Amino acid sequence: MARVRIYDLLPERVLVTRESARSIQPALAAAFAAGDGEVILDFTDVAGVTPSFVDEILAVLEECIGSGPQSRLSIVFLNPPTRLSAKFEAVDRAHALRIVEDRGGAWVVTRQYTPAVG
Repeated sequence: MARVRIYDLLPERVLVTRESARSIQPALAAAFAAGDGEVILDFTDVAGVTPSFVDEILAVLEECIGSGPQSRLSIVFLNPPTRLSAKFEAVDRAHALRIVEDRGGAWVVTRQYTPAVG
């Protein structure tokens, strides 16, 4: 599993913009390739993130992993700067993903598929 220390790529205490999330796309793509689809995003030293930043990070991650159900997905937001809240949960649903907070406070991202009706 590859590990990306977000503060090393974006040395800011609060991550606000979509552009900042988009700027680290090459590093995230390289981490996914090296980790075979398994990545830890370490938010140590980051004091805050906005829903816009998280939304764009999820979009970048989707681009890295592809959209098929066979695409491997294992993403952990380690040391997130805030507890998981309804506003972040709303962002994940827009990407057909699910974020849950584990006992240690990390956010674990999984796919959220609905069966085809037909």
